[in-house]
Amino acid sequence: MRKFIVGFDVDGVLIDVSQSYHLSLAETSSYFLNQPVDLKEAILIKTELGINNDWDATLACVLFHRSGRSWEKYRSFFTSGLADFHQVYRLAEQWNVILPDYRTVIEEFEKRYRKHREREKLRIPRSLLAKIRKEADFLAVITGRTREDLDYSFARFALYQYFKVILTEDDLPSPELRKPSPYLLKKLLDGYGSSGRACYVGDSLADKLMVENYNQQTDRAVSFILFRHALNQRISASHLAFTAEEVLKKIQEIKNS
Repeated sequence: MRKFIVGFDVDGVLIDVSQSYHLSLAETSSYFLNQPVDLKEAILIKTELGINNDWDATLACVLFHRSGRSWEKYRSFFTSGLADFHQVYRLAEQWNVILPDYRTVIEEFEKRYRKHREREKLRIPRSLLAKIRKEADFLAVITGRTREDLDYSFARFALYQYFKVILTEDDLPSPELRKPSPYLLKKLLDGYGSSGRACYVGDSLADKLMVENYNQQTDRAVSFILFRHALNQRISASHLAFTAEEVLKKIQEIKNS
């Protein structure tokens, strides 16, 4: 029998980060602007521009305020798909807007994230992860987190026991290979499942496009399960899960199809 591999995103899928990463996004933006940034506004900028990385979303928030443009006008400049820090810095240069150095953004964001990370909660309970693990040859993680951030949360929630392979931001040769690039998905399946079947559980457009880009480049048929929540209502997917229990059911359906 061919292998069946199930991959997971972390933030918004395995772990609820609404009280950690999201708060850090608003607070770090506020720090650089020296004025309060509303949490809902920060999340709107991140989701509406399709930004998958919170460091990049912080820069986008700062640029929005310093640009002096209305939200509708500002959003209209992001027309090339998912926004990232390269695009934000290019626009800042065109508009003569000064933005903080990327390394400084990362350092300030991480300070705030580490203050809030104990507020995180599991979206998929360990009891369900144990059942999911029985459905697959093994489980894997592909995440935009750094290994250090992942280590803290995975140790706190005792999640390492469920996952054989973990790929993080630190496994990327360059930021350009972040999702929606299929680089890490290809690394996973080339190393462990080139002749088998696979599915990936994500919650963002970048997750969905990573799977689609991989399938297009390799002529494979990795399935994508969208774990639905309030911030991804506009994303469509063939496989939708509204609860953790439905994630298990969708994995079972894909395995047996």
